[in-house]
Amino acid sequence: MRVLPLVSIILPTYNRADTIQRAIASVQAQTYADWELIVVDDGSTDETVALIEGCDPRLKLIRQQNQGTAGARNTALRASTGAYIAFLDSDDEWLPHHLELCVGFLEAFPEEGFVTNELWEDFGQGRIVKHYRVEISDWYPTTARHIDSRLFDLPVGEQDDHLRVYRSRQPIGDWGRAIVARTPYDNVFHYRGQIFEHMRFGFLMCLQPTVIRREAFEAVGYFDTSYYGASDFGFTVELCRRFPANYLSIPACIKHELTGDGGMPCEDHVATGKTGLICLQDLLRFLEHFWGDRRDDPEVRVQRGMRELHIARVALGRNERAIALRYLEAARRDLPESTRVRNLDWLIRLLPGERLACQVYNAFTRAVDVGRRLLRNELSVAVLFRKLGDRLARRKLDPAT
Repeated sequence: MRVLPLVSIILPTYNRADTIQRAIASVQAQTYADWELIVVDDGSTDETVALIEGCDPRLKLIRQQNQGTAGARNTALRASTGAYIAFLDSDDEWLPHHLELCVGFLEAFPEEGFVTNELWEDFGQGRIVKHYRVEISDWYPTTARHIDSRLFDLPVGEQDDHLRVYRSRQPIGDWGRAIVARTPYDNVFHYRGQIFEHMRFGFLMCLQPTVIRREAFEAVGYFDTSYYGASDFGFTVELCRRFPANYLSIPACIKHELTGDGGMPCEDHVATGKTGLICLQDLLRFLEHFWGDRRDDPEVRVQRGMRELHIARVALGRNERAIALRYLEAARRDLPESTRVRNLDWLIRLLPGERLACQVYNAFTRAVDVGRRLLRNELSVAVLFRKLGDRLARRKLDPAT
């Protein structure tokens, strides 16, 4: 009789007292119960540990000094015992069918290394982005057309955007049909293919809705702790380099930008908060390794230049003028004909001082964003003037703001 749990769930956390209970509750609500949950508290200074300690006999809590997300995941992996490994972040939650459906798939297809599902990102107030439908149907094909790449072209006669990336589409078999029938989702298919080459455009899967075999983890190895924010991308790229990707077109995980009561988390999100610029730099550094000896290929150079320009713009928006100039210089080499690169470089060098260019750029980007939102009817003129009035009132009370 097997004693060890079949699924080991890897959950790193740092100062997530305002979100971690939601994440753990979503694990406890799974329709599949043969799991162990390994929570690595990565040096939290809030009430995270007090809130979760002893909340479930299947929860194994490990405390360590802060080592970053990659180090925390590696600690959990070393302590794991399951034949399958799943990942969850402490500000996200799973939908109840996730583990049952993934385990059903891996049991039915013992030759496959991993399976992944959709991740939906919830920004609050009803705004949800459905990953990775939007990347496959819009973002990456648009970028590919911009750089004259045919990588995301649809096969002749096809209209299913998933087939821009995956080679085959099959209905859900006996292993999962009853599970899907209990959910509110329809038109669910199993897609399969070698998507490694497509990953150079960016994320096409992520860890939170993914379950892998232990043998697949052993082939890929531990997370690279030299990357602060891109270690998860590197891990998924290595998975796709070594194994075909299996994708089930059903949401399995919700990535939350807000807490349960609709507020901002006390600790920033790694990829979008105060460390967001570091994450972008790490992602480019990993992609440099990924591109390897193709770095001078015209298509790769354009991709690299677009990322360098993006980093420069983010750096400028965060008052990091020196970093912005460094990445603009690189972007000028890779995108010598780009007017956007030249104009931004001109702005930084023309305006004196460290902060003035940043302030002008931020004012311009805010104005452009407001204009776009007005055109899309996402913002009314009345609301805009009310917000401007509130900001002016705050400045009168506190000129430092």
